[in-house]
Order: sequence, then structure tokens, then C-alpha cells
Amino acid sequence: MKARLPGVWMVLGVAVMLSGCMGGASPPTRFFLLTAVEGARGAAGTSVRRGPVVELEPVEIPRYLDRAEMVTRTGGNRLQLDRLHQWGGDLREDIGRVLAENLSALLASDRVVLLPTRGEGRADYRLAVTLSRFEPDAISGEVLLDARWILFDGRGREVETRQARLVTRAGNREDFESLAVAMSEALGLLSRQLGESIRARPAS
Repeated sequence: MKARLPGVWMVLGVAVMLSGCMGGASPPTRFFLLTAVEGARGAAGTSVRRGPVVELEPVEIPRYLDRAEMVTRTGGNRLQLDRLHQWGGDLREDIGRVLAENLSALLASDRVVLLPTRGEGRADYRLAVTLSRFEPDAISGEVLLDARWILFDGRGREVETRQARLVTRAGNREDFESLAVAMSEALGLLSRQLGESIRARPAS
């Protein structure tokens, strides 16, 4: 009996290892994108040249958001990074793309461009947008967006500075796709205010 014990322990060890391999598989990572408001997607690609020429500077966001993982707020001073739910691209670039697509639709213009890409000729306006907060609350499901923007005319003169605090709510606070939709909706609200700032002034 004693001579067989090492073999028995070896078999048990292999069984435990196989059980761990089969039951310990990690769940897949899911990737998400922000989207423009309904009707804005593809508006920037129209061949009709119309509307004001607007240059959008790269959007500034907090450093804690500038990462692949999706970030949620779990308390007043606490954040959570989720490695299994990540952005499908660069978040700063994604925000800029969505704002540009929304503005193209809102201003009926195919000449809203993201810097450093420049449009033809001198721009009518240039926008500098800074987000100081833009993440979902894991407890309430609300997305709070704090934004500040500066509008410049075609000669580079500052003509307006505004701030906004916008709130949207996810349909399901535990579903990251629902959170991404709520974040997209918050950008839609911001886009409307940016568009209002431009429409209130004649093109230079």
C-alpha cells in the first residue's frame, strides 16, 4: 500500500490541475465605442459643401480617463477601472469624432474638421473643449459631464467662453453598453450647446 501512495498523489495532483484549468478560464474582454446622435452618423461625409467651416481642437480630458479601461465612479472620491470592459479606441479621439459628427448634423455642414487636419481656406470658427469630468456613477447609473469651451472666430479671437454641467442616466447601471450609450447621449447634449454657440454668431 505504501508503495502505491506516490502514484495516487500524482493522479490527484493532475486531476486538481485539470480542474483548475477547465474552471479558471477568464471571461472575454468587451470593447465599446461612443456614438453620434441618431441622424448625425455619416453627415460629415456628405459631398455637398455647405455650412460654416469649424475646426475642433483635440478635446482635453482628465488623466484618469485617458486609458483603455472604462472608468466608473463608485464613491465621491473613489474610481474603479474595469479591465474586462475597455474602449475600442483612444477615448480622447473618440470624443472628438463624436462631437464633430454631431456638429456636422446640427450645423448642416460637411466642413467640421478635427485638428490637426485642416479644412480648405480659413475657418469660420475654432472650438477648444475641455471635459473636467465624464464618467458614469456605478451606484446611480448617472453620467455627469462637466465641460468648458472657448469659441474663437476666424481670426483667432476669443468670442465666447462657456461652461456646462450635463446629466444623463443609463437604462441599466450594471450594463456597460448601457453606460456607453448614456455617455454618448451626454456628448449629444454638449454638442447641441456647442452648436447653439456657433449659430448665435454670423460666420466671419
